[in-house]
Amino acid sequence: MKKLLFIAAIVALVMGTAVDADAKVKKSKVKKQKAQTTKTITSNKQNMKVDQGMYTAEEASRLENGDVSDLEMAFLQNFYGQYVFNGNIYNGSYFPYVKTKFTAAALEQITDAEGYDWSIITGRTEDSVGVTPQDFNIKRHGQKGFEVSDSKGFKCYIKVEGADGAYKITQISKTPVDM
Repeated sequence: MKKLLFIAAIVALVMGTAVDADAKVKKSKVKKQKAQTTKTITSNKQNMKVDQGMYTAEEASRLENGDVSDLEMAFLQNFYGQYVFNGNIYNGSYFPYVKTKFTAAALEQITDAEGYDWSIITGRTEDSVGVTPQDFNIKRHGQKGFEVSDSKGFKCYIKVEGADGAYKITQISKTPVDM
């Protein structure tokens, strides 16, 4: 009886593998997709596409492996993408997150009698919407500084310092200063 069961098991095993050997494998074509470098955000009930910065900027200087070499500029562009373009910088509930991006001295530079004057960074005034993702220019100004501008004449000078991955805005100015 045991021999009969053993032989039946082997026959079933051979039959099962024989069926698998004849089966054909279909290859499916995998579509190559480009990496998404833009993110759609909603601000004031309008959808805006925000470029994720240095990863697509034409003038970005890159390392041999394609990574962005100017991490301070990427930090500043990310700051504008997260807090300025969508208006979060004016939202008090975001202030604990915004505050960590600045040193105490830099926050003092934009403090006035009414609180913080974010228009120095955003360019928003009563007659201007300020810097937008479509009208945002950034370039190096000195060794640690950057000039943020738009086509309507807004300019802001921001100094970024810190260890890799722990950058902070240390100086803010409307006029060109040595950075």
